[in-house]
Amino acid sequence: MLEKEVWTEEDFDIMGWHDNRLYSFSMPNEKFELALDIDYIFKWEKSGDQYLGFWVSASDIAFHNVSDFKIQIEQGQALLCFIMGLTRKNSHLSPNGKCLLWDYEIELDTGVISFTSTGFTQKLRHQPIFSKSQDLNNR
Repeated sequence: MLEKEVWTEEDFDIMGWHDNRLYSFSMPNEKFELALDIDYIFKWEKSGDQYLGFWVSASDIAFHNVSDFKIQIEQGQALLCFIMGLTRKNSHLSPNGKCLLWDYEIELDTGVISFTSTGFTQKLRHQPIFSKSQDLNNR
């Protein structure tokens, strides 16, 4: 399976982050960037009702010009963290009228991360590989 190496907000409507493992994230920094280290699932292989495995790539996703950052996570006894969904809504212009902003929400199995951003860049660390599980568990 061959995939392009860089994805952006232009690809949002054809992407999906359900059951992607989140290994870590970096809080918005001086560059107003929020960075996530994930295993991105490109394809779920199945035969009938039985899942055979997944095409997965280690990926870095960076959200740009982040503001209104909020996080609520209750890790409890859970050792792992998975993304249940990533949505965007409420497109609007920045106060100076020069940038299109979106309100993003990353729903986790342990909480939620929400923020406003101009978009994202997701870069693959390698081409997708076949895995029996939804994550590569290699970090």
